[in-house]
Amino acid sequence: MSNLSSIAQHLLKSHKILVVSHIMPDGDAIGSLLALGLALKKLGKNVTMYVADGVPAKFAFLRGAEEICTSLPFFTFDCVAVLDCADRDRLQPIWEEIKDLFILNLDHHPTNTLFGNLNYVDPQAGATGELVFALLEKLDVKLTLEIATALYVAISTDTGSFKYENTSEKTHLMAAKLLAAGVKPASIAPQIFDLRSVPAIMALRLALSSLQFSADKRIAWMTLKNEALAQINAGNDDLDGIVNFAKNIEGVEVGLLFREQADGTVKVGFRSFNIDVAKIAAAFGGGGHVRAAGCSLQADLQTAVKQVVAAVTKEIEQCMEF
Repeated sequence: MSNLSSIAQHLLKSHKILVVSHIMPDGDAIGSLLALGLALKKLGKNVTMYVADGVPAKFAFLRGAEEICTSLPFFTFDCVAVLDCADRDRLQPIWEEIKDLFILNLDHHPTNTLFGNLNYVDPQAGATGELVFALLEKLDVKLTLEIATALYVAISTDTGSFKYENTSEKTHLMAAKLLAAGVKPASIAPQIFDLRSVPAIMALRLALSSLQFSADKRIAWMTLKNEALAQINAGNDDLDGIVNFAKNIEGVEVGLLFREQADGTVKVGFRSFNIDVAKIAAAFGGGGHVRAAGCSLQADLQTAVKQVVAAVTKEIEQCMEF
């Protein structure tokens, strides 16, 4: 495992830098990418910021978001900084284009496959934004309001507004420094936590109408069919956070959201209070965090539900034995 100093040194000696994050980006992905990208530009670097699926509407207010591209320019880079991405599959469709470049892998997912030339993965960090914060200190970049706001979005979203168990003393100390740099939480929170589009509310209604429980009520799950989502014009951004409505039910240990895809696959979101759902997701080729993970199955919706619920049931039973 590399350290932040070696990653900082490589960035300092590079000139053309590509900064990327994973498909279906969340707040940590966009915030981390913007913070590092803007910081490197302050250092005079030629920086390209890229996310395959673009910036979700709720994060479009961030300064510099309009500079994030969804296609790569036709020139080479000295290195690629990959942020908040556990494995190369989540870098599609550009992995083949960047795999032979020098890759810096900065992440906090415990399932990270260490695919970079230099890897810094800290599962104890509340967000990749925390790692970028520390990296900027190594780069001796002063926090501007734009950079601080991006970092605040990264850290606050991945810690569930500082209420998840990955929130640490260090997290709050970083947040304090971001507020000192001018960040205004009261103006940011509604944008990223409260306001929902009409398709998002319609998708939530669909999901809740499909709610089911295991016999012992320890597992709750919801399903969303692709055709129904298309009818209400709901995209990936509109599904953010819906899985938590299954988890946040009294007595439920694991909440699941099954989303049917146009290509015939089914995406599954896992959330839990005490169960290691990253372990379960990994068994299906996915990954993530101990309490929040995901995977995709090559199966119809009914089969996916049956297989995943069975795996979650088995894991809960095993945990209850101890």
